[in-house]
Amino acid sequence: MSEPLKDKQSALFHKLWKLLISEGKEAEYLQDAEVREAIRRMYRVAEMPQGDYSLLWKDIRDKMQEQVSVKRRSWRRVWRYAAIVAFPLLCAAMVWYLWQPKEKAPEHTLAAYMRPQHGILLTLADGQTLDLRGEKNGEVWQSGTVEIHKDSLQGITYEMRTQGQGVAFHTLEIPVAADYRLRLSDGTIVYLNSETTLKYPEVFGGKERKVYLEGEAYFEVAKDPQHPFRVMVNDMEIEVLGTHFNVNAYPGQKGVATTLAEGKVRVKTSGQEVVLIPGQQAMATPGGLEVHEVDVQEFLSWKDGLFIFRRMSLAEIMVQVYRWYGIKAEFADESLRELTFTGVINKNLSAEDLFRVIGKVVDVRFRIEGENRVKITTK
Repeated sequence: MSEPLKDKQSALFHKLWKLLISEGKEAEYLQDAEVREAIRRMYRVAEMPQGDYSLLWKDIRDKMQEQVSVKRRSWRRVWRYAAIVAFPLLCAAMVWYLWQPKEKAPEHTLAAYMRPQHGILLTLADGQTLDLRGEKNGEVWQSGTVEIHKDSLQGITYEMRTQGQGVAFHTLEIPVAADYRLRLSDGTIVYLNSETTLKYPEVFGGKERKVYLEGEAYFEVAKDPQHPFRVMVNDMEIEVLGTHFNVNAYPGQKGVATTLAEGKVRVKTSGQEVVLIPGQQAMATPGGLEVHEVDVQEFLSWKDGLFIFRRMSLAEIMVQVYRWYGIKAEFADESLRELTFTGVINKNLSAEDLFRVIGKVVDVRFRIEGENRVKITTK
């Protein structure tokens, strides 16, 4: 037995023993959480089938009655005798208490749920892959004609060392439950949402600046009228000269949404094109291009650490919840999918708090099942 454990046993035994022989007058020991826990577990020991503790206590009771009947015998002597008789039980209870594993909270509860910490992967032109989540802030990598700097506020930043041509591509992959910030070699800043992949040249060369997106990203494009900036999403192209805009192009969605915050963009797909002004959104679907007036902040809030839901269905909300918390939804009744919720929620909230907020407005209950699945039922 290690010395620290012996010391712990000795200290706890001392407290319990002082409490016992003082007839409970050493009240300060009752304020000790460890003492209270030990007493609670002693009760549990007494209820265990091993050993006939009832006979032991019968013997104590008989001896106490016998001592009380004797003239001039003090109660303190009787109590001390009882303590001596109880000594084996006390020792057994203490050993059992100290060696039993502590009771743990259930593993699969919303309170215990932690967002996953998957790697944020940067693949360089030579095939080398870096897990940015595991790299130290201040780290610098050399790649071709650029230096890549990592810090806590700006994510990774590309700094040109020498002039070069845009022939070497890098790929940045953001997993579920993460987002990231990137500054390209031309000064363009890109915010990448969870489950997003961006492929881009180490340095831009030629007449245009072109990147390839799958997922969602917000672009603050560095102005350079001589070299238009283009975002490619499958067979769709978004062309800008200098602007701030968001592209939501997750696989499996009904379409690709381009939302303009500032400047002007041209969206081209399947032989059609539209030019957006701030406050407009272009939705590209197999059926063509549609333009709508929107509240831009609703579609940009993710990069500012917020969820903004405006009469959004639970089914749509749970898609966003999965991307940020890594929790998949199971609906007990398909009708629950269409219930709507309106509100603004901070993305720093725990999953438990987020579900509590939604549950106060919508008549549903969330129950965690397994490691990363929540079941949605009526209350």
